[in-house]
Amino acid sequence: MGKRLNWLKRQGLLFWLGLLLLLLAASGCTHAADARNQAAGFTPAGANPASTTPPPTLSPPTATPPASQGKAVYNTPVVSPQPTPTLAATQPPPNTAAPGRAVPSPTAELIPLPGLRPTSDRPPNPTPLPPLPTPYKTYSWTLKVPILMYHYISVPPAGADEYRTDLSVDPVQFRAQMEYLANNGFTTIDLYDLSLAITNKQPLPPKPVILTFDDGYLDIYQNAFPILQEFGLKGTFFIITEFIDNGYPDYMSWAMIEEMAAAGQRMESHSKTHPDLREQTHEYLIWQILGSQQTLAAHIGYTPRYFCYPGGHYDEATIAVLKELDFWGAVTTAGGKWHNFEDRYEWTRLRMRFTTSLPDFITMVEPLE
Repeated sequence: MGKRLNWLKRQGLLFWLGLLLLLLAASGCTHAADARNQAAGFTPAGANPASTTPPPTLSPPTATPPASQGKAVYNTPVVSPQPTPTLAATQPPPNTAAPGRAVPSPTAELIPLPGLRPTSDRPPNPTPLPPLPTPYKTYSWTLKVPILMYHYISVPPAGADEYRTDLSVDPVQFRAQMEYLANNGFTTIDLYDLSLAITNKQPLPPKPVILTFDDGYLDIYQNAFPILQEFGLKGTFFIITEFIDNGYPDYMSWAMIEEMAAAGQRMESHSKTHPDLREQTHEYLIWQILGSQQTLAAHIGYTPRYFCYPGGHYDEATIAVLKELDFWGAVTTAGGKWHNFEDRYEWTRLRMRFTTSLPDFITMVEPLE
């Protein structure tokens, strides 16, 4: 009996010793876990946050620059400049800027013209013209003034079709025509002079004539301009502005047009792209007519007020836009010499052809006695 009691005591002692060891081991694990949590910045539930170490602040990712540029690159579209000098609202690019960078609001800017000379060499800002001259009370003149219509001043190239040939005047023949005008008392006037004379604002010289040249071909600068300068004559040149913007090789450059304008030659609008203007929308007509007018004004220093219908094609909507934009008049391809205030948007002209002889020319320009 005594042996059995001693064995039970030993077993109980071992039990309590084992339990004590388990408790000690559990306590050690808890302290170790707390130490790890503190090292990681973990705040246990119910703990005071101020007594713990805050987590480190992470910086936002930075755009990595390409080695060739050395600056951050953002996915912002690039807008190329347009050929027509118009005051346009520039919309901002999509909001792809870096965090904290303000996106600018829309601003108005003048789109630069290709081919413009530096500011110091350009003509001054376009000079606004006075309003359309109107007759005094109800009185106006109907005047007989030949308006001559030229296109090419060159010999047609080999293989030229009938249209190219018909639109051409040999430079030798052109010089003979201009020499006749200079030696026989003619004075070259422009369309502004005609408007003022019709409305009884100024008189005309005894033998007036208006020289017009359509389209702005290169041979006008090469052949016609020197002859006009030689005889002290003035012409009116209708320019297709986008053809000049695009640098088409058969057309003058802006530098040539600016030189001629500075020498006293008149530059007027012939649309942007020479389309058929019949049955077009109002917006399209504004783009063609106002757009070409603004482009010319940026180059020549004044706002042109006359228009030449491309191909002679127009309708009532075309005339309405010219009136809306305060053009003073327009010329057609129809034949005739008489002009008045009421038909100022349909003034007629006399076509100069490759077959026009000097006697034919004299008949066209000489007033009947």
